[in-house]
Amino acid sequence: MKFNLKRFTPLILILFIVGCSGSKELRRLEASYKSQLAEYAEQYKLGQITKTQHDKKVTLLNSRYGNRRAQMERSIYGEGLDRSRPAPMINNRGAAGRRY
Repeated sequence: MKFNLKRFTPLILILFIVGCSGSKELRRLEASYKSQLAEYAEQYKLGQITKTQHDKKVTLLNSRYGNRRAQMERSIYGEGLDRSRPAPMINNRGAAGRRY
């Protein structure tokens, strides 16, 4: 089998472009999330909304952002994890503290 660079170069470029566009969308989502949080904080500081209203808005924004980010990551990177298997326990030391 002969390695043919002319065939694989367009494929590699396409995969690179798709990966970059996905991270660009995630950065755009994060920037809009941060600007919305800043707007809510400013409204609270100016007294336009109460602490309760601020907390409700931030909770709703966090929920929407988390759901949208997870959806975008699944569409960009795929599922990646087998949900039928339990996740590995990292740093499983229990309540007794450090064990060496």
